[in-house]
Amino acid sequence: MEYIYFNKDVYIILFEKVRIMHIENEISIYDFVCAISEAVDFISPSMNNHHKMVSYISYRIAQEAKLPENEVQNIILASILHDIGAFSVEERIKSSIYESRAVEENHHALMGYKLLKCFEPLSNAANLIKHHHIHYGKSKLNVPIGSYIINLADSISVLFNEHREILEQAPTILAKISQRKDEFHPDLLTVFYELAKKEYFWLEAFYPSFGDNILKKMYFSKLIVDMDTLRSFAKLTAQIIDFRSRFTATHSSGVAAVAKSLTDISGYPVAVCKMMEIAGFLHDVGKLAVSNGILEKNGKLNSMEYNSIRKHTYYTYFILSRIKGLEHIASWAAYHHEREDGNGYPFHVKGEDFSHLARIMAVADIVTALTEDRPYRLGMNREKSTKILHDMADNGGVDKSIIKLVDENFFQINDVRIQAQQESKREYEAFYKTDRKDEKLKPSYSVPGQRVLIPATCAP
Repeated sequence: MEYIYFNKDVYIILFEKVRIMHIENEISIYDFVCAISEAVDFISPSMNNHHKMVSYISYRIAQEAKLPENEVQNIILASILHDIGAFSVEERIKSSIYESRAVEENHHALMGYKLLKCFEPLSNAANLIKHHHIHYGKSKLNVPIGSYIINLADSISVLFNEHREILEQAPTILAKISQRKDEFHPDLLTVFYELAKKEYFWLEAFYPSFGDNILKKMYFSKLIVDMDTLRSFAKLTAQIIDFRSRFTATHSSGVAAVAKSLTDISGYPVAVCKMMEIAGFLHDVGKLAVSNGILEKNGKLNSMEYNSIRKHTYYTYFILSRIKGLEHIASWAAYHHEREDGNGYPFHVKGEDFSHLARIMAVADIVTALTEDRPYRLGMNREKSTKILHDMADNGGVDKSIIKLVDENFFQINDVRIQAQQESKREYEAFYKTDRKDEKLKPSYSVPGQRVLIPATCAP
């Protein structure tokens, strides 16, 4: 079906199909945060469910300590995302080794804080993340109690051995925590010791899915986000994705801008254009499950590395489709490497299964990749990029009608992309600008003479 210049009847069908009138009341911030957290945990098998374990243990300690409900809610959100600032497998693994935790690891905690602090629904949680590796016995800072709770919960969770019976491990875990009791808040240790006497605590902590529904029902059933907040969170997620590789540092922002522009040019209503922009921000969320060693490789990928990259589109679908209200956005985002002839991946969709909006996203991804600057080459001009696009259309790769729109509106679309990526560059520069030399966060992969454009949330 052709949707580019649709009449009133198609407009009504489109609204019914996308359920655009209801989506603003359907997105739970807890679902979104959990999905992103799981994606980050995909980066290493050893990290599986780590964030959820820490979240559940933190919740039980906070509840047992009789903290106010709003504090417990922020502690849960912070726990689910506490390692969001650790961008490499190496950082995550280091933070998961109990013996290495005697040394404060403030780098990824500070990175996580700076990423989240300007997103209002998570600003309080961000402050807890900032201090979650603080040593109680050495700290001279005014550290929130929630940070100490997350630190204790994190330390407990990394001692779990998934290959052993959990109740058999409990005494050993207790002993190891007690050996380093000076690191933890004494009142919280007392709370933990009481909890540790109860078998349900260990079982629910070891199998965090047991407690997942409890948290959502008790603390987050009414915490929903509107379209503008969802866009802000999607942009934040894009920054977390793009942060990891200098080769695609502002790519998601470019795709989001091009996808929104193409959707608008195609005649869709404003609400659908906004949804497509959100899908563009999220289209590469599955890359959180890909090693940044592969993303950063300077040279041709081998077969194993290439197949690892190819998995990211399925992970995007898996992550987003689990969030109620994002079902359509999930397919638009995840199908960006599908082809008209059915030879794309990961689903090999074609025909009616490959919707017009998903086809727009596939084109937006290609247009952005061709026209944006990369460290190893400058972006292509109109002549070169449209020739490649027309060749792809002739070979069954992309929708010819959408390529025609790109050709006819190239400069308008490209200007929008440039503005979006320049904004991301400014945000990156503000992110790394600090007033304290000991908090310098310049990424280790910066290469002198190369343009490393990495986005971020806001100035410190």
